[in-house]
Amino acid sequence: MRRILRYPIVLPVTAFYLYVAGSASFLGQWDSYDYLKQIVSHQLSPLGFGRPVFLGYNILLWEATKHLFHLQALKVEVVAMVGTILLGVAGILIFQRLARQFLSASATRMAVLALAVSPMYAVYSGFIMTEIPMLVALMASALILWKSSDRHPILSDFAGGILFGLAAGIREQALTMGPAFLWILCCRPKPQVSRSRSILWFGITAGTAVLSPVLLFYFMDPAGFIERTRIWLRAIPMGQIQFWNNVQASLLYALAICPAAWMAAAAAGIRVVKRAPGSHKRSPLAAAEPSVRNPLVGFFCAVVLPIVLLWRDADVQIHPRYAMVALPGALIFCAFVYNRWIPSRKGPAIWAIVHVLVFGITMVIISPFRQVQAEKMENAKLMREALPGEALIIAGSYSPILDYYRGIGVRPEWRILWSGWDWDQKSADDLIRKSWAEHVPVYLIEDPLAWRYFESEYLHFYFLFRECRKNPVIPKVLRIYPH
Repeated sequence: MRRILRYPIVLPVTAFYLYVAGSASFLGQWDSYDYLKQIVSHQLSPLGFGRPVFLGYNILLWEATKHLFHLQALKVEVVAMVGTILLGVAGILIFQRLARQFLSASATRMAVLALAVSPMYAVYSGFIMTEIPMLVALMASALILWKSSDRHPILSDFAGGILFGLAAGIREQALTMGPAFLWILCCRPKPQVSRSRSILWFGITAGTAVLSPVLLFYFMDPAGFIERTRIWLRAIPMGQIQFWNNVQASLLYALAICPAAWMAAAAAGIRVVKRAPGSHKRSPLAAAEPSVRNPLVGFFCAVVLPIVLLWRDADVQIHPRYAMVALPGALIFCAFVYNRWIPSRKGPAIWAIVHVLVFGITMVIISPFRQVQAEKMENAKLMREALPGEALIIAGSYSPILDYYRGIGVRPEWRILWSGWDWDQKSADDLIRKSWAEHVPVYLIEDPLAWRYFESEYLHFYFLFRECRKNPVIPKVLRIYPH
């Protein structure tokens, strides 16, 4: 394995193959279709503070590609997907250089392989979501700061701050890595300027990059900004009753982001404990490890703290991707421990076999989920073809997919009765009655997949339409007539 991984072309080719294999025939999760709609329509996201950086570079990519190749709106799916995959591959290459700052050459190769076959990294590198672009920006920032330029150290602090701010503009969760970046500024080798000055310049630059789009949005539309913030805060469940569930879920998902690496590190630890005292020899592969100050503080700031900060958000119970922010730090830690505690030269080969095996098993385990999502996309395409004119669609979890068709102009006359964040029973009933009064057809999606997590909403519609005449239009879609 060591000889193979020495060739520079192997890692990007392997990474690209894994991302194509790991990505599904669908585009991601709920948020993906919102992002696609906003890329085409040039709008900010209702999530966080609008995700301006993520949408901004995707809009530039889409507009350039659209005009160059004369693409239709639906082709935004392909363009955005290609951009995400390329960023995922770039993340592998950046991580290789970042890991080498903390690990020996052997441990670096193991850590990079672990990232390439991390099931969650591979799958989300094929999704139009914010997690992978955020990680790439964070890793690039960390690399620039750690390898601060000898000639222009302040420029390194500026560049690192800008990239950190861009990461937060991609996804606000990047801010939870703030303490890790302070650790980098305090513990990086051979600082060319005082640590306090580096922290000051980094803080000013990062703060400006983070706050500029937020303040611009506020000054352009104060009422809209306040309303967006209200909805966002109300949509983030932070109840005390969920706290322990959040703790359990976040710890489970922290293991799930790189299960093979944690297993290998744990096995190495058990091996060391079981060996007779004084018989442990340092691995010959652990030579030439870079010297790092306060590594346990770095582990706490880069891995533990970002996970702990999820304990107040109940959404972590259903979104393992929230833990991905800790993935680079976790892999560096596990590779370091394993390389230190497994003295055999077969250690890297065992590491590789375990990781590839776990990746394959995980792909099999999640294949039903992939099939469900692919089926939903096919069902949505059937609806797009079967309902060409005006319609109010009670969509359940199909809401973002169908609203994506509406928002990009493929079905502009559709009205989507959304489920989720801001669903209100009275508002839903009023919209249905208004549509009937205006002779707009009302359709209810009867697919069980549409109402997973929205069972109470479906129950309300079941009783509301119990006396109504229903006519099947296509499989799993009913037209509802007023009684």
